[in-house]
Amino acid sequence: MCANTLGGPRVMEAQVKFSPSSFTSPIYRFGPYHVDVAAGQLRKSGKKIRLAGHPFEILSMLLEREGQVVTREEIKHRLWPREAFGDFENSLNKSINKLRQALADSAERPAYVETLPRRGYRFIGAVELSQDNKNREAKERLVANVVAHAVARPRWSARLVWIGVLVFGIALIAAVLARMIPRARPHVLRSTALTNSGRVDRWGRLQTDGTRLFFLERQGHHWTLMQMPASGGERQPFTEPFQNTRILAISADGSEMIVAPFAQRTNSLELWLLSTVGGLPRRLGTVVAIDAVFGPEPHQITYSTMDGIYVVGREGLSAQKLAPLTGIKRALDWSPDGRILRFELHDPEDVTSTIWEFDRRGGTPHPMLPGWDDQPIQISGRWTADGRYYIFVSHHGGSKNIWALARNRRGLLFGARNEPVQLSAGPLTMDQPLPTRDGHRLYALGSNERSEYVRYDPRAREYQSLLGGAAALCTSFTPDGKWVAYCAGNALWLSKIDGSNRRELASEWFNPGAPQISPDGKEVAFEGTPRSGGPSRIYVVSVDGGAPRDLVAESFSVAAPYWSPDATALVYTVPTEAGASAGAYVLDRKTQSKTKLPDSAGFWKVNWSPNGKLLAAVTEDNHRIAMFDRLSRRWTEICKGAVLGPAVWSADSRYIYFQDILEQDEPVHRVSIVNRKFERVFDCGAMLKGVQRCGFEDMTPDGALVLRLTRGDHDVYALELELP
Repeated sequence: MCANTLGGPRVMEAQVKFSPSSFTSPIYRFGPYHVDVAAGQLRKSGKKIRLAGHPFEILSMLLEREGQVVTREEIKHRLWPREAFGDFENSLNKSINKLRQALADSAERPAYVETLPRRGYRFIGAVELSQDNKNREAKERLVANVVAHAVARPRWSARLVWIGVLVFGIALIAAVLARMIPRARPHVLRSTALTNSGRVDRWGRLQTDGTRLFFLERQGHHWTLMQMPASGGERQPFTEPFQNTRILAISADGSEMIVAPFAQRTNSLELWLLSTVGGLPRRLGTVVAIDAVFGPEPHQITYSTMDGIYVVGREGLSAQKLAPLTGIKRALDWSPDGRILRFELHDPEDVTSTIWEFDRRGGTPHPMLPGWDDQPIQISGRWTADGRYYIFVSHHGGSKNIWALARNRRGLLFGARNEPVQLSAGPLTMDQPLPTRDGHRLYALGSNERSEYVRYDPRAREYQSLLGGAAALCTSFTPDGKWVAYCAGNALWLSKIDGSNRRELASEWFNPGAPQISPDGKEVAFEGTPRSGGPSRIYVVSVDGGAPRDLVAESFSVAAPYWSPDATALVYTVPTEAGASAGAYVLDRKTQSKTKLPDSAGFWKVNWSPNGKLLAAVTEDNHRIAMFDRLSRRWTEICKGAVLGPAVWSADSRYIYFQDILEQDEPVHRVSIVNRKFERVFDCGAMLKGVQRCGFEDMTPDGALVLRLTRGDHDVYALELELP
């Protein structure tokens, strides 16, 4: 009687049998696709399709309400609750576009996602909902065992089981309520611009000694180390010990800096120590590093190389390996208690960067946010002074913003994930966050870059805008000079030279680069990455559109395609990271055979002469240009420089045009391949005013120079913070 009064084994069995299905993971199937919501995965015919962040969450919302309208207001409330209306509209449109690309869907003729103008979206495909059968069966077996034991035991045991179920239910309700009650979230109250030069270079990073801010400004062919009051005010040059000086870190007491001289952006920096009030620098032993930071102990410095992370004393002696981790490791930063080291790890093969963590009390380095991004770009992280938050930059959701991640706290029930919180949201792209020591302010760099391509005619001494002044990268012209292929917005486009009649040839999924239009004007070859990730490949796509096709796919990265004059072959390069496979290769389009050029390891941007007899190339360190004779099968050095741009042939194959971007006034030269005579054909400093950088990249079919002009870069901003 007592057991029945309390809801004994019979009642308990009925209740427990209901629970397993409520914990199963929904899987939606439509057409060739299936969506595993719990795993955050979209697959097509079993193959994983890259979709993450807001686009995936929108797809989940639409599938939950199949056939019903999900309004724009509902999406904003759930995914962008703090974003301004204009920013939300832009973010939503980008997310919907990415979703449609992943589903190969069309806004005009939708098969899955229908747009209801000014209202929202509706999923119109036929959806089948299934459950994770393996999980359900396992849970049902577990419940059956529990019920069997409960029935077999005495009544007092049944009571204990029932009490346990009640306690579990109460805990579950408490957990659900805790998740439903909104917690105070970190957010930005307001932002203020501290500089307006538009010349701050993000590679230098922001640094502070507590009273001053330090940053690099790009001045054409060189950099200047600048300082200004942390509260804002006039910026002034800092008396630097080298021609170009980068500050890597400032000590906790603000008295000392780790600095490095440089001539170009590099991952091999000599480390020096310098007082923050100036004076003579002191070399840190023979240490050469990618990045460095003070700590974890006051007398130590931590630095990274390609093969690991090390600690060394202030004298630069007896370095010890802290973590044997290969790859490019930047933005090293110790937690204030000196226990946790976080850093960004860049993988050039997958073109990704992730935040990693290392606990010096034990354990191995591991990524901080596995699965948060399908193709992660997580960079430039720093701890707040109290160690409660880690501030970093991510492309999560499709746009570059600053995020805050609370340090792991106890009390998170049932493994609730400690998710990052977005701090910045347009219209400026924010980068390089630097928390102040009081935790109430965050310094950051806001992108103000304004760049465009121009066509300069050396004979008429005139230049005109290309692509309607739109920002772009890596141009290639059709033989008649009327059309141009270029990269913009992470996609590959083809348009007329004035920017009209634009059409997309390859989406941002490919991360396309280095496009080259074939001599017959029918195809475009480009380098890109497959949707599934992995090493870069060479693709080819018709100028009329269609799906890009694999042209060269290897187990290592391949890059920089360039057509032979008769379009029967293609030359491309394999970087030195590939070891014995590194070098320049010629692909025969008809036979698909590949021939490696002798002694070509270390070269890239190989450029075929119009007469087909010669090839010109730049070394990977951008210090030398060499020429390869196809008849003699030998290389000949043409010139040397600090940072050389691409080698470009004249239409008659008699000259090679080039530029050293670190030369005074950034001039363009040409050299005769017959007598090695050098001529200065263009001077950026004399001809174009108000330009921060002037890069020579190509020549049009009629012999005009193609220049990329950068009229702005970054500025320093102060963001007022609230960190609960």
